[in-house]
Amino acid sequence: MNKFKRILVVCPANAVTAGPEAIHQLVFDLNRLGQPAAILYHPFNKQHLTPEPYQKYQIEVAAYQDQAGDLIIFPEIMTTLAFKVKFAKSAIWWMSVNNYTCNRYGNPLRDKFRYFKNLIRGKRPWLGICSLKHLLHFSQSDYAKQFLADKGIISMPLSDPIPVYTQDYYIKTICDRLSTTVRENAILYNPHKGAKITSRLKEAFPQWDFLPLQGYNREQLADIFLTSKIYMDFGHHPGKDRLPREAAIHGCCVITGRYGSAANSVDLPIGDEYKLDDQSPEFIKQFSVITDSIFNDYETHFAKLESYRTILSQEQYVFDQQLINAFCIGTDS
Repeated sequence: MNKFKRILVVCPANAVTAGPEAIHQLVFDLNRLGQPAAILYHPFNKQHLTPEPYQKYQIEVAAYQDQAGDLIIFPEIMTTLAFKVKFAKSAIWWMSVNNYTCNRYGNPLRDKFRYFKNLIRGKRPWLGICSLKHLLHFSQSDYAKQFLADKGIISMPLSDPIPVYTQDYYIKTICDRLSTTVRENAILYNPHKGAKITSRLKEAFPQWDFLPLQGYNREQLADIFLTSKIYMDFGHHPGKDRLPREAAIHGCCVITGRYGSAANSVDLPIGDEYKLDDQSPEFIKQFSVITDSIFNDYETHFAKLESYRTILSQEQYVFDQQLINAFCIGTDS
């Protein structure tokens, strides 16, 4: 029998970003594997509809209930709500370390002020993260796992797969396109991540095409990934981000900074030549060298990233095993 009667996963209402999609995926996959689960939109005192992009998951929207035998999972931005649970078991899913710490790297004083505001508003525990030790903890990334371990908290892995793109049928459909599609010397980027660094690079290299990823649906996004050579991301990588994974599975060469999850070789297993320190005086030159190399010898770099693409293609299987292990789904324990 399963470890819990039902699992409720808390999600900010009306939010359409990577974190909420991961939450909807989690509920969907739990049910698919035989563990009853539902989503719980916050604020709890209002009725909420599932956002249109996530209606495809066809998952139950539950009202808040605190019942023995259930598990309530909160995202890391709602840790203090877990203290109010009396009868159910409560847990935190650490999808974004930096959303909790408020660390954006650009201005340490502003980061501390942002955290202090959350503390005053009751969104962070007054006694610090150590006061969360009695809860269950799940880590979306190795970055989160190490962050928690440094605080004396042991976590179990729950590393969401990138939606659709890691399904078997999709992997098969793009295999031929990976080797036959003509690619442009284009540099794709997320306009919401690392904007200052992006501006520096666009100013330094006006001869290159920098294309912001905005206004695309999932199919259009896949097409632009398949026809471009580079995706760059100099954001703070608060967890194992989705866009770098989505770009790589479609054959883009990924260039990042060294913040957050991008700093380690578990969450982002690409060579150091693709991870640049934007604080280095050699940063602009290094970006020029690696970009020129990719533009002029894409096939070599494509081959270097084959192992990363293989890892990404196995994400759904790995996630299923993590769910089975974490929640004893279909076992006698």
